[in-house]
Amino acid sequence: MHKNLDQIILRFFREDIGGVLITDAAGQILYSDEKSAFVRQEKTNWHAACPPARPDQKSELWDLLRTSTGETYMVITSTYEDAEGPLQIHLLIDTSVYMSLYRDISDYSKTLRDEKEHDGLTGLYNKGKFMNFKQTLFPKQPSIAIYNMDVNNLKHMNDTYGHEAGDKLIKKAAESLRKIEARNVLTFRVGGDEFMAVGLHMSRAEAEKLLQTWEAGLAELNRQDDGIQCVIACGMAFGEGDYDLEALFKQADERMYEDKKAKKRLAEQARQA
Repeated sequence: MHKNLDQIILRFFREDIGGVLITDAAGQILYSDEKSAFVRQEKTNWHAACPPARPDQKSELWDLLRTSTGETYMVITSTYEDAEGPLQIHLLIDTSVYMSLYRDISDYSKTLRDEKEHDGLTGLYNKGKFMNFKQTLFPKQPSIAIYNMDVNNLKHMNDTYGHEAGDKLIKKAAESLRKIEARNVLTFRVGGDEFMAVGLHMSRAEAEKLLQTWEAGLAELNRQDDGIQCVIACGMAFGEGDYDLEALFKQADERMYEDKKAKKRLAEQARQA
């Protein structure tokens, strides 16, 4: 058996415990040490959270918040039967460092989750998230609008001006999609120059209006004097009721290629004019 148990116990109470308080049956503080003195002087949730004294009380755990500093404590409250009435002994254990660690871990977990679900360059949802929604969310909608998008001339931009210019083109395309993001409008980068937008629970008229809003937003971005013109081919498909989701995606893809060819013809005619 350890010979230093008394010293270990004393060290625990003197150093590790964040403070000791003793109160009477009415909740009046009879004793506090230097680590718990703030309860007398500062605003806390002490009186609201501290359990009332009971003769049969063994021990209770509750949380104390020090408003001025944001520090948190786990409080262990026990009742001691004294000749003059019950006394409550409260041990304050500073949990701030653990709460801070918990917040850090939570933030880190969120960062990892965001990185797993979002494209690193654009911040849009990535292909993995798109495939997940395609299996779980999209089939359950009463109506759905699918916008299949492909950025023109990315390879030419990369080959001629370098990948930094190509990245700027991709970012401008993503920015045009962010302009239409909403609770029922999800946007994705599913490949190098491939994007998707999916509108949920909307009418055909609303779906067509959303397409016009996106086109106007892209045109506005292209009026910026940054030397990068972003041309995006887009094919839309709409379904409601008992729709075939795969057929809608195929239809949107086919219409996107038709739009891509049409935009290339217009660009060629403009160069020849």
